[in-house]
Amino acid sequence: MNRNTKGFTLMELVVTVAIIGTLAAFAVPAYLDAQQNGKANKALETMNTIGSSIVNKYTSVAHYGIGSSALAQLNSTGSDWIDLEDATVIIKYDRGNGIVSVVTTDLFKDGVPKSPFGAGWQFYVHDDSTGEASWSGNPPELLITKVPMFKIRDTNQPLVFAEYTM
Repeated sequence: MNRNTKGFTLMELVVTVAIIGTLAAFAVPAYLDAQQNGKANKALETMNTIGSSIVNKYTSVAHYGIGSSALAQLNSTGSDWIDLEDATVIIKYDRGNGIVSVVTTDLFKDGVPKSPFGAGWQFYVHDDSTGEASWSGNPPELLITKVPMFKIRDTNQPLVFAEYTM
């Protein structure tokens, strides 16, 4: 009796499928974790871009101040996080002829950068987190008595946020 030796036996196919299944069981979770880590890193990078833009704009207008204060003010969000949208007021300052508001489109001409998690960003400035300073001495020196602080987070990741102090 002459047997045809071409092809695989059932046992060889079962072993091969079992090996591939075992490898896939380890590879898929590792791939998903790597994908999430990549999104998280991109989110932190974008938060830092937004935060740096706010800090830079604040620094450039800080000396104008509002009322008796010598510093511009971060626009307080009270006790709530607010959505950071294209028209969100971030900073207010007074050049001497009225209060000027800085909105996010002043910082990002193409709008607020997108979140890698598919949602938007939220912004938080507590009422107590406004800057205060005054000019004193001869020659005048800016004396800062309170330093403003703000926070940014992804709407879908409320427990992860970045905090920035001016």
